[in-house]
Amino acid sequence: MRELSLNEIQEYSLRVLENIHDFCVNHGIHYSLAYGTLIGAVRHKGFIPWDDDIDVIMTRDNFERFLNEYESTDQFKLISPYNKESYIAFARVCDNKETLVLNRTPWCKCETGIWVDIFPMDAIDDNEESHKKRYKKIHNKWAYLSIPRGGKSNFSRQWGAIGNIKVLLKKIISFNGFHLRNNVEKYLNLINDKSFFESSHCAQLACCDEYGFYEKKDFEKYTTLEFEGHKLCVIKEYDKVLRSLYGDYMQLPPIEDQQPKQADYIKFYKK
Repeated sequence: MRELSLNEIQEYSLRVLENIHDFCVNHGIHYSLAYGTLIGAVRHKGFIPWDDDIDVIMTRDNFERFLNEYESTDQFKLISPYNKESYIAFARVCDNKETLVLNRTPWCKCETGIWVDIFPMDAIDDNEESHKKRYKKIHNKWAYLSIPRGGKSNFSRQWGAIGNIKVLLKKIISFNGFHLRNNVEKYLNLINDKSFFESSHCAQLACCDEYGFYEKKDFEKYTTLEFEGHKLCVIKEYDKVLRSLYGDYMQLPPIEDQQPKQADYIKFYKK
């Protein structure tokens, strides 16, 4: 095996995204590029030059359809959050034929290659103050899950001495990730709360690292933008949503922040 360059990571990630796009278009499932991937489409017509992952969002109904209808192949494998092998509350489609990923905070029992993240948008309280209180509780539970996930990691020379010490501490604290899957299932029930289905607002809660309070109607209409020479799907209200999350997202960040965000804890390899 050899470690992949950033350009190669982007190339393999794009192949996975193309597979997701083709499937969704052929099955009438709506998706949108999201987060840094969406910024890349608007600002760069492709990847943010230093970005090393791809994010996609779907409304909860489209997300559930995708999980039920997508068929994995030898090349591309879907890991659903309902899969007993998964330790996360969102989905990933992985290239399992040509690449391998080592992760200091494992998210799955089985080995996988490069992936694309697929996040559901879940219904939330229409009262933003009530949502903020609930979000804080959900965020705390989400953050807690990272400790037992880290406890599932194997010691590796790729992490170095300090990295392996962190792995050991997480193994001790979390009893080697005991009950991790049970806690994930409780978290899934928490974020997909049916009592909010009739509300007019939504947020991304499966990976609870960004606060959101969006109108559902902003995720109901779609258009396309160019991304690395492909026409891919985005929500029509992408500018409104991006500005609510990032402010002036067209402004480049400082040079010191123009770094791959996963490089310090994930290693990507060509099989």
